[in-house]
Amino acid sequence: MPTKDTNEFKILLNLFEQAETKIKNVEQITSEGVLIPSINQLRYAGHHIVRSLLSDDAKEPQAERVKAINHVKRAIYDIDESLLIYYIESAVNFKEKYNDSGFVTEVVTDYPEKLATLDEANKSIQQLRENNNNYQDREQFYQKLSPYLIKLSKIVAIFEQSAPLIVKKQQDKDDQDLKNKNCFIGTIILSIILGIPSIIGIIVALK
Repeated sequence: MPTKDTNEFKILLNLFEQAETKIKNVEQITSEGVLIPSINQLRYAGHHIVRSLLSDDAKEPQAERVKAINHVKRAIYDIDESLLIYYIESAVNFKEKYNDSGFVTEVVTDYPEKLATLDEANKSIQQLRENNNNYQDREQFYQKLSPYLIKLSKIVAIFEQSAPLIVKKQQDKDDQDLKNKNCFIGTIILSIILGIPSIIGIIVALK
């Protein structure tokens, strides 16, 4: 096999391994549905690889390998895009659901700072997207995006761990409030019951 062909297959192998690692990571983090675009890209890549191996045309195999490489790169970009959307949506959902809870700052250490980090990451990502030079060069765009994905992943992991603790604390408080309310009502009723003989005595005396 010519050296150029060998190098292209090595590039393909390396990209497939990167995509496989990212897909496994995403499967552990979120639902499999977000992986469909990436998996489709890998299917297209596989199709081009087979065409390159079966072609009798001297020029076609190299062209098919280039197409395969581009599809695998796109699969990697789609995975990162899916992760980015997942992290942002998860963080926003947590904020909307628990921001007004009196327990969020108690459970989540440095909660205001984490929200500030989220806002900063969102603004930076938007700036990257608005820069046409960055966004047209997808590889460059996702290289610059990588640090923000790491920051978001850490914050979202903390939020996901904190959510059930906040719910439990809120439920415990609600249960205690209900218990206190029932005790208060019971005390009033008991006071009324105990006070009835005295009231009757007063009425009899007045007669």
